[in-house]
Amino acid sequence: MTTEAAVPAAEAAEKELRRDWVLLAAATVAFGLGFGINAGTAPSFAAHHLGIEREQLGLLEGLREVPGLLTAGIVGLLASFAEPRLALLSLLLMGLGFGATGQVESYWPLVACNILWSIGLHVWLTVQPSLTLTLSQAGQHGFGLGLMNRYMALAVMAGLLCVRLLAAPLGYGGTFLLAGLATAAGTYFVARIPAARGGGLKLRLVFRPRYWRYYGLMLLDGGRRQVVQTFAVLILIKEFAVPIQTVAVLLLVNNALTMAAAPTVGRWTDRYGERRVLTLYYALVAGVFFLYTRINVAAAATGLRPEWLFYGIFALDNLLFTGSVGIQTYIRHTAPREDLSPSLAMGLTWNHIAAVSVPLVAGYIWQHYGYQRIFLCGIGLALASLAMCLTLPRPDAARAGKA
Repeated sequence: MTTEAAVPAAEAAEKELRRDWVLLAAATVAFGLGFGINAGTAPSFAAHHLGIEREQLGLLEGLREVPGLLTAGIVGLLASFAEPRLALLSLLLMGLGFGATGQVESYWPLVACNILWSIGLHVWLTVQPSLTLTLSQAGQHGFGLGLMNRYMALAVMAGLLCVRLLAAPLGYGGTFLLAGLATAAGTYFVARIPAARGGGLKLRLVFRPRYWRYYGLMLLDGGRRQVVQTFAVLILIKEFAVPIQTVAVLLLVNNALTMAAAPTVGRWTDRYGERRVLTLYYALVAGVFFLYTRINVAAAATGLRPEWLFYGIFALDNLLFTGSVGIQTYIRHTAPREDLSPSLAMGLTWNHIAAVSVPLVAGYIWQHYGYQRIFLCGIGLALASLAMCLTLPRPDAARAGKA
């Protein structure tokens, strides 16, 4: 009798799990749509509309990443909030920041808007993966993250398409407002996820020496991301005079590649383990960064326009980002459930030690030595990450340690 009663209860629990997964996916799509519109508009707005110079762009990026440096503290201060409620707050802050950006006409108000939405973004980047891992099926955490990344990539593509089609008629103010409204719409979905979902932020701050590999990988990956996701787009705009519509199409292609590859790379991570996938990932990243430094040489040798070579390398580089899912699945296999969200927050803090410092250094290097030197430094970051990956336990040992 007890067994028969347990079957409907288990089915009901499974149905609720699927419902909450769909709600989180819908919120992720809303985030991706708004983020895509903002990402496709912001570089041109700063460089062309406001006329911000290279070193100022580096400072802007560094200041915008300060909330990421403080992620562990911010999440710690908000520990009394359930993770779905933190997700709601983060989407609301991003929506306000995106919408207000289009109204500014000078440098420091732009910095203020960027910091506002950055606070929301970095809280979201903590609680969304935690909820995704919690709602994923056992043994399919990498696939779950990859699938959610596919939804987000599809939404970012839609946002970039909006920029391509609507930037001219809406203008900067209307385009940023659309980004804010799209992101804020995600609050409707996360508000319907029960507050009890997630690991629970029982600990305000978690710093455990045994997670040193995770912290190290997050630190180095923060520098790698800044080199590509920030400076590659700005280099296209400032060095090659690429218009906003072309940047939007390029980002659209990149997100299409991410959407196609993310679940597959997630499955590879589940099957082969983080050590193998991350080692291959960083080896390829080092090679791609070297290609960036040879663009002008290759253009002179082949007769191709250098910006077209840059497009191809940039697309390949963004495709490789799907391999970084192994960093999050590694901490999922290492940390107990109650440590997961605060550990992800601490990881983002380490990530942003590099994310804050790299733009300041890279902006100076770009101004005085040329953009190629930025990617030479990126090779060093990739090789350091590769060395860190070789210290990760092999799959069998990792699972045995977890047990």
